[in-house]
Amino acid sequence: MSSELREQFFTTIIHFRKLESALSAECEMQMNEMVILHSIAGTCCQECPCMNLDVPKMQKKLHISKPAISYILNTLEKKNYITREIDPKDRRKVSISATPEGRAAAEQSMKKYDEIWSEILDRFGEDNMRQLIDLLTDLDDLYSVLSSDRK
Repeated sequence: MSSELREQFFTTIIHFRKLESALSAECEMQMNEMVILHSIAGTCCQECPCMNLDVPKMQKKLHISKPAISYILNTLEKKNYITREIDPKDRRKVSISATPEGRAAAEQSMKKYDEIWSEILDRFGEDNMRQLIDLLTDLDDLYSVLSSDRK
């Protein structure tokens, strides 16, 4: 493999991280926080009309650990975006719900995300975006296999 190709790949990955940072700053919360808050508030796209958090589903969707989810929930709670209450009928369960501030933040971040998404899609094109998503998904799948092989 050429060193130039390798360098271009790593530079591109760094640029993607900058894109995520810019999007997070625009939406005033980290991407993982936004996805989890939207899931709790029930504002995240058509696939997720939920009012509580499915932790295993979030772990799989975001490729993060259970402690990372817990950390994000703590952050959202400190921001007064969510509340957690022990279920009086089953003390092993914790009910998580969005506060009015959390629902407003979720709606505002989704509005900003939609604006950014529309502009990116308009400029980049739907076919290009589908190709990019397919390629990144394939790369992620490959990395998952390589990671599990190393363990």
